[in-house]
Amino acid sequence: MGVYNNADTLGAALESILSQEGVDLEFIAIDDGSTDGSAAILDEAAEKDSRLKVVHKNNEGLTRALIDGCALASAPWIARQDADDVSLPGRLRRQLDRARQADVPVLVSCRAECVAPEGDVLFVTDGLDDPEAARRRVLRERRTLSAHGAMLFRKDVYQAVGGYRAEFYYAQDVDLSIRLAEAGRVAVVADVLYRFQFAPGTISGRKNRWPHAFYRLILQSQAARAAGRPDQAILRQALRLGRRCVECRRTSVSRFPAWYFMGNCLLAAKNPARAVHYFRRALAVRPWSLRAWIRWLQARRQTLHASVQEVGA
Repeated sequence: MGVYNNADTLGAALESILSQEGVDLEFIAIDDGSTDGSAAILDEAAEKDSRLKVVHKNNEGLTRALIDGCALASAPWIARQDADDVSLPGRLRRQLDRARQADVPVLVSCRAECVAPEGDVLFVTDGLDDPEAARRRVLRERRTLSAHGAMLFRKDVYQAVGGYRAEFYYAQDVDLSIRLAEAGRVAVVADVLYRFQFAPGTISGRKNRWPHAFYRLILQSQAARAAGRPDQAILRQALRLGRRCVECRRTSVSRFPAWYFMGNCLLAAKNPARAVHYFRRALAVRPWSLRAWIRWLQARRQTLHASVQEVGA
């Protein structure tokens, strides 16, 4: 687990892993130069539970933190956890059981629910019971199986394919998932065993150009490997892009795309009353957005219609 200024959510994330039953585990947390008290929370938790190993380092970003953490892992399987998410009871046991089945997948994920800052469930990731469908999802659609923090993968295969690559400041999970799927089978546990947050300021909630730019480079890298060509030039582009990310990281990012996305998710989930709430927040940021006004009106209309039907019933 990489940790950077996650004091508000860190306690729940730690407890969700340290309370997992049916597995022997070591929990490696990399404090990536936090300044909000996260370091003290980690150290206090490590004093109470010897399974938790904490490493403090200067801030270099999530990818570098994950590279450092995976390098320290001593078990044959490595599971991920993000510091603002929670693993539900039984997650690690269920994924490990699936990993040990006869088809020996190299990567096992699980279904996950995405929640908004106020607890509204925005969506649940796909089940993908068929391993071949799961592999197609990664290799052809170039999408991850679930949330990044829900991954569990074989350490030896992780090392063989080159692990997380430092050049990918964003979308490092997509890059790793593709290379793991190229090396072997992948699978998804059908039950919802992970909960991750979507909020302005989180990596998931940063709807800006940077992750998309890295994604394009990942596709170019995959195409180069498929053609038997080296991808060093692409990695150099990714490294330069990462340096630009670091330089621009303090630039404020509009919260409008995140609030608008959450409203759309809740409208699709047939929860128009809560969709109205998030569209209002989007309009508070960007009151001139015609599309947000249209969606707000749609959500209001559906909410009023549902109220009328309830009264009639």
